Amino acid sequence: MLRRSFLTGITSATLGFCAQGFARAQEPMSVRIDIDATAAPGPLIAQDFIGLSYESAILADADYISPDNASLIGLIRRFGRAGVLRIGGNTSEDTAWNPSDQDMVPGRIVLTPARIDRLAALVRALGWKLIYGLNLARGTAQTAAAEAAYVARALGPDLLAFQIGNEPDGFGRWRSVRAKSYDAAAYLAEWRAFHQAIRAQVPDARFAGPDVAMETGWVGALAATHPPALVLLTQHYYADGPAGAPQLSVSKLLQSAQQIVPVLDALAREGRTYGLPFRIVEANSIYNEGQPGVSDTLGAALWGLELMFQLAAAGAAGVNFHAGPHNLRPGVDKAYTPIARAGGGRYRPAPLYYAMLLFTQFAPGATVLPLQMAGPRDVVALAVRGSEGSVRIGLINKDLGRGVRASIDAGRDVAGASILRLAGPDPHTTSDVTLGGAQVDTSGEWNPRAEHVPVADRAIALDLPAASAAVLTLNVK
Repeated sequence: MLRRSFLTGITSATLGFCAQGFARAQEPMSVRIDIDATAAPGPLIAQDFIGLSYESAILADADYISPDNASLIGLIRRFGRAGVLRIGGNTSEDTAWNPSDQDMVPGRIVLTPARIDRLAALVRALGWKLIYGLNLARGTAQTAAAEAAYVARALGPDLLAFQIGNEPDGFGRWRSVRAKSYDAAAYLAEWRAFHQAIRAQVPDARFAGPDVAMETGWVGALAATHPPALVLLTQHYYADGPAGAPQLSVSKLLQSAQQIVPVLDALAREGRTYGLPFRIVEANSIYNEGQPGVSDTLGAALWGLELMFQLAAAGAAGVNFHAGPHNLRPGVDKAYTPIARAGGGRYRPAPLYYAMLLFTQFAPGATVLPLQMAGPRDVVALAVRGSEGSVRIGLINKDLGRGVRASIDAGRDVAGASILRLAGPDPHTTSDVTLGGAQVDTSGEWNPRAEHVPVADRAIALDLPAASAAVLTLNVK
């Protein structure tokens, strides 16, 4: 993402997700869970909720996109054997399909059968699914159809959907690849031509879209045309930017949660209207590749975790955090990437990675539970019931200087409880983040330690330090 206005909005109550008023330092907080869901239970969180988004340019890196990249595969597998990769981004506009396996298009990122084969092998090694972006900005329907046909053969059942274009709402604005008058109607006319050509060569092709940056109205406009095989509604989200702007800070990032609320309200409404799931397929903290000292910190991890809480409570199908190398600086990572270079062909988890990992420890496959919460404004929570019956609560303390004392009423007697903590020495740390008191190594190995939590019948008391998060698992009777 290279240019956009960030979104603003007002607070909206969302089932299972709470943020309440903060009055005094060390004011106690209380949480009560409705285990039996006398109120309507919330959404089921998809097993493949977690995802990563990469630029199309990454396909030219044979060392990265490879089934032999053991470090990358180990780190991604740590999230679980269900997830979604997305290939697209701004560099999808600079791609050219060449079926002859030759780099023969000056100034373009040439996509060849060999590069698609490596991508397919990587996806198979992960056991994940793929959303694949095609070049609407500078491509043709015929070329896109030929590329899609090869991608479909190579990926087989691992291909979740094609996306036609990346951030088309920016084509006539910050991308300047169309006239300034380019609107949803013009986009839909082009989209239909690509869709028809692709379906002619790949009759069972599925599609996601419109992959917009900020014009949520285009999502409903696409869905309203009822195109065959549209299976997923998609949009992007960045909390702030651009990188380098003077207003950026960890503190400001952690207060940005309300911005996405109207977007989620609109996406959920369109999803209900047209019977389609919705997903944020490109997301991160600061657009224009992220802000060092903000996007690569423990604070950004807490921001990302809260975003996942919001999406899960709103019924989203999932989120793909944008990752990988800097678009304009070879050899340098995006500041916000969850997985960063460690040297020697190996990769390491950045702080945001630990937020994603924490989310996988309690949410996928679970149902959101209603809860009531009172206390600090900067503490947020998400309660879920797992398919096996366990009850888990995710807690985030976004206050950068003050801890809280939490009192939790499980709604039933509790036989035992344990807690897994996400922590670091301070909210600005970039390398000393731990989950369960342990770090994940470059191969994805992780040996966490869960803490035992004392229980008195149905009541649990625990401390949540400043700038930290935790998952509390309850063995309810």
